[in-house]
Amino acid sequence: MNAIADIFAHPDLNESLLQELEKVPEPRNRYLIAITPRSGSTYLCDAIKNTKRMGRPQELLSANAIANRITKNMPGRTPEEYLRNGLRVTKSTQHDVSGLKASWFQFELFLQALGDPGYLQGFKYIYLTRHDLAAQAVSLYKATSSDIFHSHIQHTDEALAKLEALEYDYEAIKYWYDHIVVQEEGWRRYFSEQGISPYCISYEELEADIGSVLKAIAEIVSVDPQSIRLPEQVSELKKLRDGRSSQWTQRFQTELALHV
Repeated sequence: MNAIADIFAHPDLNESLLQELEKVPEPRNRYLIAITPRSGSTYLCDAIKNTKRMGRPQELLSANAIANRITKNMPGRTPEEYLRNGLRVTKSTQHDVSGLKASWFQFELFLQALGDPGYLQGFKYIYLTRHDLAAQAVSLYKATSSDIFHSHIQHTDEALAKLEALEYDYEAIKYWYDHIVVQEEGWRRYFSEQGISPYCISYEELEADIGSVLKAIAEIVSVDPQSIRLPEQVSELKKLRDGRSSQWTQRFQTELALHV
């Protein structure tokens, strides 16, 4: 069964809000940030939002997000109507642009529920990956094992203790490494089948020069790149790094090579 299709089988909608949103013009420029986990997508989306030029890209396509938003500010009788309204809610009105982000697994499930993918043909695609897959896998292992994904959220003492007590585990990290690889393969297959040439950026590029990345994205979505100014605080996020991350990454790279 498709969990997203199930949500739209009997949606509990705010009909008055639905009617109001239908009066709002859709953004002329639409984009999707295709991500893999722990690739810097939250940082990138915060930075985009804070430019106040390119909308407020959010994670809209997961089953949990849809179930929560469809009863609140993004009603929709079908997956397409939900997506259209979601982009209306998050768009930059002055610049007529809106976007969202999605992992491959979220997007694939939504695509299946969507049925007719015609609406997606108007999107620009930004493909965000991370060159250092080992570091990405270690980061994902630590996050999923402790439930600590972002630094700007108040975490429980239990979660912090769990992260502190976490030990290196090759098999667990390899599981998440394969999880990332499968998502990359899914995105690349989709791009190839649809004849899409996405704008490709990396976690490493975000770290090196977020300003240049933002200006490049602005040009893609028809916003004047010269109008992009970095705010004093690009994002509230701080890196969740400790000495173990680099040590575990190096160890995993070595052991992965031995297992090939």
